[in-house]
Amino acid sequence: MTGFFFAAKPEAAALLGSGVFGWKKSEPGFYTSEKTNSLLCISGVGKANATQAFATLAKRCDKIFVLGTCAALTPQLDVFTFCLPSLGVVSENSAEVFMPDAELSAKLAAALSALKIDYKTDMKLVTANKIIASKEEAESLCCKTNALIGDMETAAILQIATEYGIPTAVLRAVSDNPAVGISPLDTAANPSVNKNKWQENTAEISKKFPAIVKILVS
Repeated sequence: MTGFFFAAKPEAAALLGSGVFGWKKSEPGFYTSEKTNSLLCISGVGKANATQAFATLAKRCDKIFVLGTCAALTPQLDVFTFCLPSLGVVSENSAEVFMPDAELSAKLAAALSALKIDYKTDMKLVTANKIIASKEEAESLCCKTNALIGDMETAAILQIATEYGIPTAVLRAVSDNPAVGISPLDTAANPSVNKNKWQENTAEISKKFPAIVKILVS
């Protein structure tokens, strides 16, 4: 069975809404597609939620794709950029590097290429302890870890994947960039901030995942 992991429901909204897969809720946070022999998990944001949900997913699947959004830590990465962190994933508090599975990562790259979705690789991802909301936080994490993108789950996920021996690949798309003032904590009620909000950007990114997943399970 193929597993698909998301941290936040808005990231998976378009995939869950697609009639192609026939997702059925099996238990809180988990959806099964008998059509494609797939299991989709939505954990909730943060390491604690991610580790608990991913451990359950890992027991039921023989390969897992981690999909969703991330923060850019550098002004050079635009919102909506798809990223494959081929240089590994680190935690904010540890120098240990976890590597996504090379074969599954190649399948992700092939799917993106087939759909003519531009993506970047040759980068590192850092899993932070909290939401990366300011330019200062982004710059600090980039300087400390040499990572260009950040999230709150992937290092913990890949640690479990390593322990279970489950091939796991990671695809993240930039939904916010605190380095240029686009913060996930900004709200529409605040007119002084950039108009591109995390929710709006995530809704657009979400629309790409059904086509990507369709290729991965074909």
